[in-house]
Amino acid sequence: MRTAFLVLGLGISIVGCTNSQTSDNQSSVVDSTAVDSATVSAPKKDSLSVYLPDIKASLPEAQTVEVKDDPVFSKIKSYKAVSLVTVLDQFLPAYKSLNIKETQIVFECEDGYNPSMSLEKVLSKKAFIAISDVDAPKGEEWVNPKKGDHEMKIAPFYVIYTDVPAQDVSFKWPYNLVKISLSAASKELAVLFPKEDDTQVKGFELFKVNCLTCHSLNKVGGKMGPELNYPKSVTEYWQVDQIKQFVKAPASFRNECKMPAVTHLTDKELDEIVNYLKYMAKHKV
Repeated sequence: MRTAFLVLGLGISIVGCTNSQTSDNQSSVVDSTAVDSATVSAPKKDSLSVYLPDIKASLPEAQTVEVKDDPVFSKIKSYKAVSLVTVLDQFLPAYKSLNIKETQIVFECEDGYNPSMSLEKVLSKKAFIAISDVDAPKGEEWVNPKKGDHEMKIAPFYVIYTDVPAQDVSFKWPYNLVKISLSAASKELAVLFPKEDDTQVKGFELFKVNCLTCHSLNKVGGKMGPELNYPKSVTEYWQVDQIKQFVKAPASFRNECKMPAVTHLTDKELDEIVNYLKYMAKHKV
């Protein structure tokens, strides 16, 4: 599930994360409304990305994998899945020559959810690419959970773990997944890292983990929610107290808002994020 939180979906209409994570944990189900056609097009062939629908028929035989605490469904779930390491070995073998400490794995989903994680961190756990839900009705591959009146589209793929608690927000559970890419971590840092003010580093780290999966900053990041810095920073048209109130209770501001309430961040942490956004307002692309 998009273990991502739409942590600052302000300004324009907010779109739900395909990695819906409702609840306050890493899987806080961010409504992933079904998408009729993928917004992530099949890429040109290269050694550092793979478009999963293209390789589905070539995947090795899937095994049944049980997740004790699925953050999207909030219960025990079983899937037919293939080890992520197996997928990398077979379709992105170039990763073996990379420095995994300095490499990001980027998950791209149909609805614009775009979480990334340290490749080293992902490989430290038992991660799988789920290709179907064992509980799906006969003739179907997936069960689509609902958040309120919205149905979340899990297909075509879903990243799951057997040894990561749902409450660990540092791990991403992207569903509606279509593409996996590898990139240098420094590329992201070069655009977003607060080079001129080390007091903003904490805010940068919090934003990267909690917001960047669904929102872009200087055109870097997810596309589920609105860009937060370019051409105008959200801090230039929203009052700080309103930003914080919105993040804590989006539904109190907008009807049928797909962004979940963010309750796992303290006021101090929200202040760190907002201060970082204020800093970035002066460092636009």
